[in-house]
Amino acid sequence: MRQVRIRLGLLLLLAGCNQDAAIKPDEVEATIKGYVIADNWSKSGSSGGLVIKINRDSYLISNSIPSDYENSNAWPVPVWVRYESASPDSCSQATNRVNILSIRRRS
Repeated sequence: MRQVRIRLGLLLLLAGCNQDAAIKPDEVEATIKGYVIADNWSKSGSSGGLVIKINRDSYLISNSIPSDYENSNAWPVPVWVRYESASPDSCSQATNRVNILSIRRRS
């Protein structure tokens, strides 16, 4: 009986450790694809940024994210993100920009 309790306790402990991998509220699957030097060059020549693919659409990340996601040797990087649309800095800037609210690696 004691061995059963110990094994059950270990099983519950291991199951609890994996909870971080579960999808959290408002998180979506995304992939960091790489870096774009200039975005919308023909209109305004605005600066580029990291490109993230969310669902089937690609966006530029407006805010800063942890540097481990900017390593070009690791791209593409599968991640879970929470995000919001970022307003353009000017009238001519593209509206395909997002602010990342939270990010974590997907395994």
